[in-house]
Amino acid sequence: MSGLIGKNFGRYQILAQLGEGGMASVYKAYDTRLEREVAIKVIRREAFPPNEMEMLLKRFERESKSLARLSHPNIVSVIDYGDYEGLPYLVMVYLSGGSLKDRLGKPMPWRESVQLLLPIAQALEYVHEHQIINRDVKPSNILMTDKGQPMLTDFGLVKLFGEQDQDTTSLTSSGTGLGTPDYMAPEQWTGAPTAQSDLYSLGVVLYEMITAHRPYTADTPAGVLVKQATEALPLPKQYVPDLPRDVESVLLRALAKEPKDRYADMRIFVAELENLLAGRDVIATTFKTSRLRDQMTGSASRAQTHKSQPVAGKKSAFPALLLAGLGIFVLLAALGGGYWLLTTPGVFSALPTATLALALPSATESAPTPTLPPTLSATATPAPPTATPVPVEIQDTKNIPMRLISAGEFTMGSDDTGDVGSRPAHQVYVDAFYIDKFEVTNEMYDACVYAVECRKPQQAGSVTRTTYFANPVFANFPVLYVDWKMANAYCAWRGARLPTEAEWEKAARGTDARLYPWGNEEPDCSFANHAGCVADTTPVDQHEIGQSAYGVYGMSGNVWEWTSSLFRAYPYDAADGREDPAAQGERIARGGSWHIFGGNSGNVRADTRLRLDPGYYGAYVGFRCVVSP
Repeated sequence: MSGLIGKNFGRYQILAQLGEGGMASVYKAYDTRLEREVAIKVIRREAFPPNEMEMLLKRFERESKSLARLSHPNIVSVIDYGDYEGLPYLVMVYLSGGSLKDRLGKPMPWRESVQLLLPIAQALEYVHEHQIINRDVKPSNILMTDKGQPMLTDFGLVKLFGEQDQDTTSLTSSGTGLGTPDYMAPEQWTGAPTAQSDLYSLGVVLYEMITAHRPYTADTPAGVLVKQATEALPLPKQYVPDLPRDVESVLLRALAKEPKDRYADMRIFVAELENLLAGRDVIATTFKTSRLRDQMTGSASRAQTHKSQPVAGKKSAFPALLLAGLGIFVLLAALGGGYWLLTTPGVFSALPTATLALALPSATESAPTPTLPPTLSATATPAPPTATPVPVEIQDTKNIPMRLISAGEFTMGSDDTGDVGSRPAHQVYVDAFYIDKFEVTNEMYDACVYAVECRKPQQAGSVTRTTYFANPVFANFPVLYVDWKMANAYCAWRGARLPTEAEWEKAARGTDARLYPWGNEEPDCSFANHAGCVADTTPVDQHEIGQSAYGVYGMSGNVWEWTSSLFRAYPYDAADGREDPAAQGERIARGGSWHIFGGNSGNVRADTRLRLDPGYYGAYVGFRCVVSP
């Protein structure tokens, strides 16, 4: 299309070519009416088969209309749209400062990188609020003004949220709507991007700015895909040894292979970048980023994640990954490497994120039969099999850490308590189960809200804070203002449930009938957040010495916690109807609060019971979940 130089597109005179992409070429032009330089993006008709042109023209027209609706100081503005001899074109503001790509090649100081990229994150937050996904965030699409201000451009691959029309499907299957391989999120290869795909791509850009390397590179798109699915992400400190741990944690979170492991949305990521610049604590919490770091370095042990345990009848996904990757490579080679045709249903759906479980043998794989020496009888008694130990701590399907509570009897209730409802002491048997290591946090619950499986808390603040749930500063604090049904819905989303009253008490008291999770010592503010300490909630992992015998945090103080149990008199009997989820009546909350509440005198003993209407929601009640092994 170099022949366009010197042509007049109406009032626009083409001066020089600035760049060329898969869909269009970009030119510098002169607006003879307003007497200023502009950039014109012209579709490349020769780059596509004629039978695809109608779809491409629709995409181009949709881009112009999408961009025309946007008004943000860090988004390149659309000026005009037209057609020249069958060539649709889009007119934009011309920026003379080049692109971010021109500045790459050597590591940039992390603070400078975050400061430069923060306005782009804010621009993406804005477009996501307008129900638009960019899908092609990369350095060459971040232009610079003459004063060095970054500007987001090129929405040629935008996809409206929820759009399921035939045109979108066709455009994706043709391969033109995928993105740029080195910057694409894993789920984007399937043609199913989300706003978190833009977040991942922006994370790749930040990673490259700080380290001067892209996480995954290969000679072909298929090679990038296979590496992304099967290889660990190189830790940023590998390239920048003095990189602060918080900065690395933020990168790991943004570049998690699974969308559910990333930040819930761009709003939270923007706040996280601001936290880094201000020197505040980041919400890439230790218990999540440490797991991601272990996955990326391959150092996690089998006991670190429940998903690592072999499952009977389930074979390793590793061969499927390699075969799928090889199939893709062959397909791309047959097509000349020019297009990424993904029309075969299910080709990419068989590509789950690689996990440590890939290295573990399937439980269905039997050991080879040994050859017996001539002196031994074939009927000799075999050695008894070695039992596989149950891990003490796991990560559930949403990567939430959970602690094992072993099966057996324990003493439930007490005879010396002032709470009549907690009498008498009696023996109760419970099967083994896993319980959340921490109370459910704002961050954990927000992921369920983002997945449209949970309602937002009934109020956004706390007793002393105007903003709480939506404030990233309090991401690691217990979620508030959730009623019993909302707590149930969240646990169900995780494939879990609320604990029974007996399960909760055993997790808190152990088998030695202790009065508090840590023992029988009277509480002070170092053990738990109870009345007279902070006068509001505290982080769920703050009181390490207040853990129960099973390593569970926060079972005394901070917030009361919903259980599944109806209020019934002791002795406890799970078969008497008190665990009927459909039954009407008050439910039991356990664990005490930082506030004297509900007629309770501030008692945070592990045997204290609180009766609540299941429709209650407030600033003093939260919850945690359990699963069976």
